Amino acid sequence: MATTTERGERTRLRILDVAAGRYAEHGYAGTSLNEIIRASGLTKGAFYFHFDSKVELALEVYRHKQHQWLGRVSEITTSTAPALERFIGLGRTLAEMIEADPAARCVGKLAEALVDEPGAREHVLRQLDAWVELAAGLLREAQAEGDVPGDADAHGVAEVAVSSFIGMEHVAEMRGGGLREQVERLIDVLSRALTT
Repeated sequence: MATTTERGERTRLRILDVAAGRYAEHGYAGTSLNEIIRASGLTKGAFYFHFDSKVELALEVYRHKQHQWLGRVSEITTSTAPALERFIGLGRTLAEMIEADPAARCVGKLAEALVDEPGAREHVLRQLDAWVELAAGLLREAQAEGDVPGDADAHGVAEVAVSSFIGMEHVAEMRGGGLREQVERLIDVLSRALTT
């Protein structure tokens, strides 16, 4: 028999999953708490036991999806493959995850919305900086391994790569797909630039 804590955690995760799907489809502004409560099958009291506000819920959905991403990404970044391969694998893995899980599109939409919310902005920018630093670290390793020129600006290239990925995600959504193909083009451009 499930304990109260286990049931509460399952309920909380159900709310996060429902909200992620709604935010991915309709965005933050286009999704009301009442819609999420109704879709989750909970009473308002049960919902508010877990989350006090729309901003708190959105931030927790953002964290939840980022945590899922980090689990998959850490498999790539901690492997024994050369660092340049891991850097390239990072983009491919994220593209596959976004295409496999439509609710993952909520991350970009929530980042855009939450950056304007007091108290949430810092968290969103910290996460963005963490992705840039992860990519830059891999590029620095690739420099140490001799696969990327030592005079390349690892942090600058990482910022371009992360920013490009975010933009490609938006374009792919507007077009109804094609993120993996765009990521492959970015990989080709960066690979040529870094190895010449």
